[in-house]
Amino acid sequence: MFVHGAKRRILSRWKLLPRHHKFTASRLKDSRIDITDVVINGNKLTAKVSVTNHHIPYVTKLCREQVIGGVVSFQIKVVTAITSDEHSRMTVYNNLVFVKFVKRRQNDELNYVMKLTSPELNVEDQRFTSDDGTWHLINESRRQQLAFDITVLLEVVPRVNSFACLYDDEELTDFEMRGMDGSVHVHRAVLAAASPVLRRMLGGVWRETAEGCADMSSTTRATLQDLKNYLYLRTLPDTGVEELLLLSACYMMPELEKRCVDKLVSNLTPQNTVEMIEFAAKNKMTQLMLAVLDCVQSSIVRVADMRDYLQQPE
Repeated sequence: MFVHGAKRRILSRWKLLPRHHKFTASRLKDSRIDITDVVINGNKLTAKVSVTNHHIPYVTKLCREQVIGGVVSFQIKVVTAITSDEHSRMTVYNNLVFVKFVKRRQNDELNYVMKLTSPELNVEDQRFTSDDGTWHLINESRRQQLAFDITVLLEVVPRVNSFACLYDDEELTDFEMRGMDGSVHVHRAVLAAASPVLRRMLGGVWRETAEGCADMSSTTRATLQDLKNYLYLRTLPDTGVEELLLLSACYMMPELEKRCVDKLVSNLTPQNTVEMIEFAAKNKMTQLMLAVLDCVQSSIVRVADMRDYLQQPE
């Protein structure tokens, strides 16, 4: 839709160059888009993009797909139409720059928002909420060659949360989560809305339903409080994210799991990467494992630095 509209605008003011020219395969190949210096750190991508145009009346160029966070594919497209000014007879390169992102898994029920920044294209924190592969026009340029930096930040769209006003409520709390060193009081409805596992537990003929409490003896009170903070306020702790990640997997809360993975990966260092890999393997945290390996593959965390750390005397 964007391309057709742009072509109509071009044709209203310009005249396309004749189509009868013959173009060699090498010229078509040299008219391209390149993406280099790609760095993917968890849910963030940075890269440099260059566009090379040759004397071809109309061409569409696609860069290779980039996977962000293991959950979406990101791609850039540039459509170029060469036109001629009837008065000055100057050749003009009309470039339309598009971006898109699309979920990689069909059963992914989370919603994502992409924030894009490119100073050279005069784009700053532009938000896109369509993750179905729709092409979004972000820039129009009349330069023969283009070069720009791009930063993409992928975020999970939080579900509308109406429970914040109940966070400090004590009168209506009707359920207790018992940890190894203390309890946290919550509302049944909030737990049921957050997790299908808890919904079945609270709605059936389970002991927890009758007693109004659930024993989580392997979990600390601090982690249960972190869970409550997320369910009511959508906040994450600065420490103890690993334990919260385990709860999210146990009770089937994919949005919380994704946010925990993003936070852990954003704080990776050569000192903690090996421990994080061991934690992911031991607890079968596939998404965390893939995200950590992406960081290693992208050299965000270098294997040489990890080796140097491991070889240090204790």
